[in-house]
Amino acid sequence: MFLELKDTTLYYEEFGAGNRYILSSMQHLDPDRKGWPYDLAEEGYHVYAIQMRGYGQSAHVEEGYGESWYDVWADDVADFAAAKGIRRFLYTGASDGGGVGWHLCLRHPELLIAFVGLAAGPHSRSIGNSSPSRKYTIDAVGSKAAMEQLARYHRQRILYFSQKFADDPELKEEFLQKAEKFYDMKIQMTPEEMKIQPGITLPWLKTDEEVLEALSSIHFPVLLLVGIKDAMVPIGKTIQPIAVIENAKAVFYQEANHLLYYGRRNDVRREIAAFAAEVFSKEESQ
Repeated sequence: MFLELKDTTLYYEEFGAGNRYILSSMQHLDPDRKGWPYDLAEEGYHVYAIQMRGYGQSAHVEEGYGESWYDVWADDVADFAAAKGIRRFLYTGASDGGGVGWHLCLRHPELLIAFVGLAAGPHSRSIGNSSPSRKYTIDAVGSKAAMEQLARYHRQRILYFSQKFADDPELKEEFLQKAEKFYDMKIQMTPEEMKIQPGITLPWLKTDEEVLEALSSIHFPVLLLVGIKDAMVPIGKTIQPIAVIENAKAVFYQEANHLLYYGRRNDVRREIAAFAAEVFSKEESQ
């Protein structure tokens, strides 16, 4: 489905029903629509999975937004909610989608019942303005060989889970097929998609101390799910917001990597569903 906003068009999919809304924005939806956040609909929540501006079936962007990408994406989520008549919602995002969540927290706190971030950082300012993985993608533009290598890398990331779940024939087969779908998805990315360079979240904050001070203004519940073996958002290179957010909780998965919603699918579902039940019940009682 598509939603026309004031200056863009967003592709989205809807799961479940009711007025307990969960919104999530992401570069690409899971090819099979399995696991997080789709399975939260089975827990009684009304889930909207929104494809970020610039990617896939949402409107593409030729010129870019410099350091304002996350602001734009956060405002898109806010505008999406307004267009759908959603007054307040729980937002959940992973990786870049988690970055969108932090910007929502600071730009549109009145809309959020809670925020759930998976591999969401935020990054320490010590990493600079961009991650190595983003640079690899940008450098691959215009090179068939580099794009092939990049697509193979993403296929291999998913094949890891077919090995992890080798004793479960259903899961093993799912991830074997999903790996090929990811390969196709990456090989078909357009140059304007690959060139997107949002930098790090909250770029106007130049020191870790400034980041923590800004995050201390968040007073609604926050749940962070973290993979200890996350190489893309290594725990040693993130700022720990649980130290300053009064209603924050973090769950650490010892063997999980950046794609912890695949490696710990059932745990992620249970953790978010329980957290959401509590925050929505509190919201509805007020």
